[in-house]
This record gives sequence, C-alpha cells and structure tokens, in this order.
Amino acid sequence: MNGIYLARLPLSAKVFCTLFLVGIGCGAVAAFVQAATAVGLSPGDVETSLAPDMPMTHLGHDQMSAEREIALGEVSRAARVWIRTPLLIQTSHTHLFGQTLIAGLLGLIFLFASVREWLKALIVALPFVGTLMDIGGMWLTRFVWPGLAGLVITGGSLFALGYTLITIVSLWQLWSRTEARA
Repeated sequence: MNGIYLARLPLSAKVFCTLFLVGIGCGAVAAFVQAATAVGLSPGDVETSLAPDMPMTHLGHDQMSAEREIALGEVSRAARVWIRTPLLIQTSHTHLFGQTLIAGLLGLIFLFASVREWLKALIVALPFVGTLMDIGGMWLTRFVWPGLAGLVITGGSLFALGYTLITIVSLWQLWSRTEARA
C-alpha cells in the first residue's frame, strides 16, 4: 500500500503489531472457551440457549423449590445458559462495537501486507462478515426461526478464520527477511 509494507516497518511498529495480534489471539481463545462452556458449540446448543422459554432442569424427589445451590455437574447440558432478551441486547451492543473495532484494527495492520488486492479484500472482510452473521444469527434464532442457530456458529467461525489468516500472514511478513511483492 503506497510502498509501505509490514516487512519494512520499524522495530517499534513490528513489536506493536505483534503484541496486538497476540493479545487479540489470547482474547479470541478465551472467548471460544467461554462460548464452549457457557453455551456450547453446536447449533442445537445455541438454539437451546436462545429459546424463548427457559429450559428447565428436573427437581429432585423431595425438593420443594428449584432455588438451591447446585454443583456444575447437576446442570443439564441443555440448560447451561439461557439468554433472555435483555442479555441478548447487551451482548449485541458490546459485541458489535468490540468485534467491529477489533476487526478494524486487524484490517488496518493487514492493509500493509504484501498480498494480492482481491485476496486482501476477501480476508479483511471475514471478521466483519463473521461478526454480523454471529450477532444477526442470535436475533434470527431467537425471534424468527430456531433452525437459524447455525448462523451463529458460522459467523463465529468466519471471524476466527479471518483473524487467523490475518495473524499468520502479518506475523510472517513482519518478521521474515524477504518481502513478497503483491
């Protein structure tokens, strides 16, 4: 991009870009683990979490109320987290701002990669498209049709794919000795 390439950046810029990419990667891994443990990684898990009605667990034989402290192992797989509408609004708000900002900063670094322009445009779009599919999929699953839960999984996967490609290419070009021309 106008003669500025990742391989030609000064050391301070290379360190900044590297630490940013690594930090975002750590956050992405933490987000994946949180999603896997709180909701699950299948469309069925997402569908259950976004169901309009709260999934219920069974009460014990002599149990008068469902309000008691329980061990994690007692929670049914289908009732990990139920995302009510206020939580969906809060999650959408923070994730749309946060993930779009992250995608923008990732894209800003990637603009200086030596990659063919059409491929760069495709890769830089993945985190943005993934974010919109992820959050939009939650709303569509909750209010339109539960069968659209796969959009949430697909969207998160596209975000992760975009991040991974941007990071691998960027780190390679930041620290390799050779510079490929686009």
